[in-house]
Amino acid sequence: MSIKSVSIVAAAAMSLFAGAASALEVNAFANGSFEDASNAANPPGGSTFFAAGWLAAPTGNPAMRSSAQARTGSFSALLTVPLGFGGSTLFQNSVDHGGLAPLTGLNVGESPMLSFWAKGDVSTTGNVLFAVRYLDGIGNILGNSGNQFFQNKINSSTWSNVTFQMGAIPAGTKAAFIEMNTAVGPLLDGRPNAVYIDDIYMGVSAIPEPGTYALMLAGLAGVGVIARRRRAA
Repeated sequence: MSIKSVSIVAAAAMSLFAGAASALEVNAFANGSFEDASNAANPPGGSTFFAAGWLAAPTGNPAMRSSAQARTGSFSALLTVPLGFGGSTLFQNSVDHGGLAPLTGLNVGESPMLSFWAKGDVSTTGNVLFAVRYLDGIGNILGNSGNQFFQNKINSSTWSNVTFQMGAIPAGTKAAFIEMNTAVGPLLDGRPNAVYIDDIYMGVSAIPEPGTYALMLAGLAGVGVIARRRRAA
């Protein structure tokens, strides 16, 4: 390798290193595919953990981790009100419940896309919705998607992809909060109220782990060694 080639490689490596912090993308919500079971017995607020990072509101129809349907893996989340008259809700605060690192100034101004897959039927008297909020460190709402109903975008025979373009993340945001809820009145037509949710993803930028930096630095050191040997020759 010539000195010129080494210089080009080094420049490319430095460019990658400089942009690494903003190039890495992670899911803003933990365990979006519900594959990891919960190991927490006493979550806050009287709710129930049914999958790692996710809570079910303490209603007569709590959300469940289900193996009956799954788009990927072996599990999904099931929101169901099988007898009518009620609601079923799952939610996550990305930091307090999901255990993820707080959002930082790196994320301010980003407008992430929320994506998830759903399958099911809410009957003629039901609906299903999601809402995403940006929260500061003490739970104040800094941004809100509002309730987004998606019963007209899903069916009971195939998985449908639901997407939503979020607004820009405001300064001071520390956590993302998501809620999904299905509600129903009487099941007048005998159709079920049951919606499966899987593969929830909202991509945000993240700072690489220390191990990633170490590998990159090792690569740059190797380029330096090659350059010195070429100069000595």
